[in-house]
Amino acid sequence: MTEAWDRLRSIMGEPVYTPAQVPWELAPAGLGVQLPSDYRAFVDLYGAVNLNGEWGVRSPTERSQVAGSPGGMAGWRFETDTAFREQVEGEDEFWNQERTPVFPDPGGLLPWGMNSNHNYCCWLTTSPDPEQWPVAVFCDFDGVDDGELDCFDGGFAEFVVTVLTGGYAHEDELLVRPDPEEWGPQPARPLWTPAYDWTGKDWGAEWGITWYQPTGSTEMPWTR
Repeated sequence: MTEAWDRLRSIMGEPVYTPAQVPWELAPAGLGVQLPSDYRAFVDLYGAVNLNGEWGVRSPTERSQVAGSPGGMAGWRFETDTAFREQVEGEDEFWNQERTPVFPDPGGLLPWGMNSNHNYCCWLTTSPDPEQWPVAVFCDFDGVDDGELDCFDGGFAEFVVTVLTGGYAHEDELLVRPDPEEWGPQPARPLWTPAYDWTGKDWGAEWGITWYQPTGSTEMPWTR
């Protein structure tokens, strides 16, 4: 495993819960590709999570989460190739720019996370080797041209570590940290909270946590 994954695990800490494991061996047939090993290790240990109560790292689920779509890996591909593609192509048309490829198009975007402002964190599937996929954010960030991707020269774990350690230029926008001068005092939020796993079990609900209802505490009683 990569040094970036080791750093990310150190930052996150160890969960006291055990999420249901994703059958990654089904990915090549259901999704069309295997996913990067650092992402698989993250989901195996934590399941899906929300960072700062706003930025969600997704996980495949065995049951369909969208009416009319399949479950499992095929469901993730279906969602990417329908709802996500529609949004990307709509943005391209609005900004009158060339079409942005979306997986399974060659080199297309494959989303693995998003925040409450609909900024999508994706892999650019530009290599036959998933370990070489860089991250790109389909975003509406200040300082990024409208309709353009914010590209990062590194993979999943390296990108998340960079954001969480203050090395990403758009950290506040991705983590949705409000300006206190504009929004006033805000309740403290934990670095991360658990969400769901492969079976759809909501581990955050064990502590009364949902995406839009952080605990108001920076403590993480689910880590040791």
